[in-house]
Amino acid sequence: MLLSLLIVAILVMAACGGADDPAQPVETAPPATEAEATPTPEPEAPPEEPVGRTHLNVVTTNLAVSMDPVRSNDSASAQVNVQIYDRLFGMDYDTFEILPQLAVAWNLPDAQTVEVELRRGVVFHNGQPMTARDVQWSIERAGASPHMAAVTSPIDTVTIVDDYNVIIHLEVPFAPILRHLAHSGTAIVPYGMGEDELAEHPIGTGPWMFQELVIGDRLELVRNDNWWNTLPLLESITMRIVPDSPGRLLAVETGEADLALGLMPPDVGPAEMFDNVVMLRRPNLSTVYVGFNTVTYPFDNVLVRRAVNHAIDTQTIVNVVLHGTGAPAQGPISDIVFGFSPVGSLDFDLDLARALMAEAGYPDGFDEPVDIWWNVPNMVRSDISDIVQHSLREIGIEVNVHGLEWATILEDLEDPGSGWDMFVMGWVSLTGDADYGLFPLFHSSMYGGAGNRTFFSTPELDALLEAGRSELDETLRLDIYRQALEIIRDESPWIFINQGEELHAASPDLRGFIVNPGGHQNFSRIWFD
Repeated sequence: MLLSLLIVAILVMAACGGADDPAQPVETAPPATEAEATPTPEPEAPPEEPVGRTHLNVVTTNLAVSMDPVRSNDSASAQVNVQIYDRLFGMDYDTFEILPQLAVAWNLPDAQTVEVELRRGVVFHNGQPMTARDVQWSIERAGASPHMAAVTSPIDTVTIVDDYNVIIHLEVPFAPILRHLAHSGTAIVPYGMGEDELAEHPIGTGPWMFQELVIGDRLELVRNDNWWNTLPLLESITMRIVPDSPGRLLAVETGEADLALGLMPPDVGPAEMFDNVVMLRRPNLSTVYVGFNTVTYPFDNVLVRRAVNHAIDTQTIVNVVLHGTGAPAQGPISDIVFGFSPVGSLDFDLDLARALMAEAGYPDGFDEPVDIWWNVPNMVRSDISDIVQHSLREIGIEVNVHGLEWATILEDLEDPGSGWDMFVMGWVSLTGDADYGLFPLFHSSMYGGAGNRTFFSTPELDALLEAGRSELDETLRLDIYRQALEIIRDESPWIFINQGEELHAASPDLRGFIVNPGGHQNFSRIWFD
């Protein structure tokens, strides 16, 4: 039924489209901007002692690919790891202000030096005191990980001054360094602990301690009673995999779960009809996109990539597939990320798409179909793939759609020769800064698992992205990123689909949950009535 509605909507839009007759959105949902007007609620003051239940049941799509914070850079892993580990810094996601975690004071005496004073009295979950040696070890091992290259590449060395002071030396001036040190991949781990040890039994300094992992099913965490910060009112957490969004919603509605993370947009309407379910929503830092394999036929041709962009009506996707949540993407980063510039996108225009295909030498499309991959069980990405498939028939391109496991996609997209043409994926600009939203995805040094899975780059864009991260003047940085966004728009390594919205469902007695637009939710302040 959904696909039929999508096809009807697209056909209506196609009938209206053209260079002189811009398509009008189908009025099947409220304007996407309504969600953006929802204010972030003021946090409630927690009670001094628990007044209700003390165990939290969470249902989620996936658990961590690895519980070693430097071995994966996906959102599911980060959601787990931020519970177990602390970083030097945190971030206020309302203001993007840097907050102290394991660092209590810091100073930047010049553009390539960060002096950090560490919090005293912090112990790891195994009872080992946290010192400067652990910080040096953790940051330098993150720097050696290809998954964290986008986060740590500006860091040269870490010097120990004494047990509670370190100096972080940068290879080049790097404006957003403190935001990068708030990234989950820079978590502080015990000195000398190997990758396999951390992956099997993670040990951090965070509010929750690892208790048990049943692979493919659930993760059990217990409160760290030695945490340096205010102790959680909860005593334990179960995070359980429920792959389908309706199943996660049903788990909350029936009382089987207290919190469902990452509902799909079609489930928002049903969720809001349940008296015993509270929807928690907030515009976030994510962008969903369709990436092209830009180094192999046929998408090594920029005219083809631009034609495909003009053939996709992203407003219809937002209205129909996303049920009005989020908004059409205006480029590769969300408009709440520092560095965003309204350079515009390639608007839906079938006449122009056909003209570009003809100019590229393919007036009747390709001789062979192309493939698009999406990750099971994300049905929204499945629906996006189906729309791309149907839409591209209008310009003579046949598309085969393939749903693959998340781990398989991540592995295969590291090699442009592994048989893929397009893929549906998202990126969260977790630091709130354009550097993290652009450098890992479009710089030539970031090919593959580091983020640039389209294998797109140009020398001019490389130079701009390098300049943007080293320029300390914010006004100049904004101009640099405007130029970079214009190149990305014109070269079109992506189809820019939508900027996202956090969509979670909770039981009515859950309190203290503040939605993080970075997508990594904090469980340490939650309690129950």
